[in-house]
Amino acid sequence: MRALVFSTNNYRSFPSRKQRFAHHLMKRGYDVLYVEAPVTLLAAAHPGMWRKLNAWRSGIHRQDDGMSTASPTPWLPYFKRHEAIADHDALTYYKWLQHLPGDWTRDIDLVLTYLPFIPRTLELIGGPVIYDCVDDHSAYPGLIDKSTVDRLERRSAKLASAIIATNETIAAKFAADVDKLSLIQNGVDHDVFAAPALAWLATLDVLPQQHKLLYVGAMREWFDVQTMLSIATAFPEYEIDCFGEAIPSVRTELSTHRNIILKGTWPQSSIAQVAPQYDLALIPFRESPLTSGVDPLKFYEYVSAGLPVVSSKINALGEFDETMVRVAASGDEFLTAIQETIATDSLRLRHHRIQVSQRFDWAFRISEFDHVLDALTHVYS
Repeated sequence: MRALVFSTNNYRSFPSRKQRFAHHLMKRGYDVLYVEAPVTLLAAAHPGMWRKLNAWRSGIHRQDDGMSTASPTPWLPYFKRHEAIADHDALTYYKWLQHLPGDWTRDIDLVLTYLPFIPRTLELIGGPVIYDCVDDHSAYPGLIDKSTVDRLERRSAKLASAIIATNETIAAKFAADVDKLSLIQNGVDHDVFAAPALAWLATLDVLPQQHKLLYVGAMREWFDVQTMLSIATAFPEYEIDCFGEAIPSVRTELSTHRNIILKGTWPQSSIAQVAPQYDLALIPFRESPLTSGVDPLKFYEYVSAGLPVVSSKINALGEFDETMVRVAASGDEFLTAIQETIATDSLRLRHHRIQVSQRFDWAFRISEFDHVLDALTHVYS
């Protein structure tokens, strides 16, 4: 059996949702080609992107027995603005697959796609398609026309044999496809974060205040810089450690406060070792259609480490009570929530979060993915 995974992420040591599902297909007996995120010709304007721009020339890379990766040829820009350009790019994408060793457009038993922009590719390949929608793609900033992206996604959804959404906000976009829609939230390697936390908590009789706040994740257009600066001003005695890549504009603004420390990108296992010794974890996002529809991986990691969380308004977090996360609708509420959460945290609450978060482990999400795969196998067998 052969499967294609059309991803919006590159293949990397830190396992994303896309890689986890791709590896599970491999374990189920598929020979998997994981196709990395496409770039457009506009990447040529950024010297740091030249390597990615030419990555397609190196062909297929074998990552594991049954898992290969490849990076596609560059696309024309403006495919998110003009449907005709998107269809042209999708045809280019198909022809690139066709010319790879092994012709990955023939005898494909399953396509798992995270790209909503390539219905023409899906049509040409044929066969069962799973569309795993983890974001509102029409809400991203940049060279985009919302109606164009929505039309492309609608076409892809019609072609899909199954659709997965990460939360109810995303699922609402597919009300017409409820018969093939499943809800599978993001997850966490629970033991990776829980084990260091439990080991540290076992040494304590009372929870100390470390005067340290934690943020993990990319700091891009959706990151609420003003809220983070307000936190730094209101809590000058606290060190605020930010792990992840920051775009230049965000980096410049955050550097105005000495107690905001940009730590860069660390391996997940290294962050898990230090995470328990923070007083609180942050999710400061700007309010927008994009952020209201996310299902933040960092939340599951934070609580698996026992940490209390204060977050901007994110719909997917609405199901959790205040022992797990405090949701703030404004900058002032954010500051109050931080102060009150730190004051009321305890060893008992740390253990409670770790215990509750066991149900977020990726093993449970994979079992839900299996239900989708089994249903397709039954239909197409």
